[in-house]
Amino acid sequence: MSDLSDERSMRIAVAFAREVVKGREAHLCAACAGVLSVSGAGLSIMSEQHSGRMCVSNSRMEALEDIQFTLGIGPCQDAYSTGVPLLVPRLDQVASARWPAFIAEAAAVGVHAVFAYPLTNRGAKVGVMTLYQDQPGALSQTQSADCLAIADVLATTMLGLIAASPPGTMPALVDEAVAHRAEVHQATGMVSAQLDISVADALARLRAYAYATDQSIRVVAADIVARRMRLDEDDGELREDR
Repeated sequence: MSDLSDERSMRIAVAFAREVVKGREAHLCAACAGVLSVSGAGLSIMSEQHSGRMCVSNSRMEALEDIQFTLGIGPCQDAYSTGVPLLVPRLDQVASARWPAFIAEAAAVGVHAVFAYPLTNRGAKVGVMTLYQDQPGALSQTQSADCLAIADVLATTMLGLIAASPPGTMPALVDEAVAHRAEVHQATGMVSAQLDISVADALARLRAYAYATDQSIRVVAADIVARRMRLDEDDGELREDR
């Protein structure tokens, strides 16, 4: 944390630890939201090809994280691709033109500002911390500095957990996110083979179907993998097979 004081780093570490150990139901995302005094938070593990939600602080944030993963677009995706924080203090017409479906979902759940911080460590990008506010407006100077500190702590912690895990295994939170990604990847492969189309086109079809039917892409992928949903070979549309 080259530009962060030792005092701030210690304060954030202590506050973060206190939030995490409050109870068995506490999650990293709840700790992020509590320490940073924001309405909600979401953490995603990401790579160049795939992304997966690690945790959310509440059900409203779950909807916003899922729609970004389902469509492959949104503040979280952009922050990861650029490698720099994406701060949107007002979800206005400019933001709506950039991410129309995300902004519509945000309005539906009462969120009016979003701040996405890539989790990076020594050039390695491992994910994104996305913060949500019910009221429009920029974060305070203290909040902004604390966000950078938390993002640094999370990136270092995630990489450390992965490195410390036994060969062939992953930490529980990371493993869950990877499992979701793997299921979507498997379903994409099945659609690609069944329709004889590219993997990119198959993923696009999954995302379009999930969005059109108001479902998470994880739910659609799980149904395909479990063969509860099949493909209509005539038009290539997904059909339920229940």
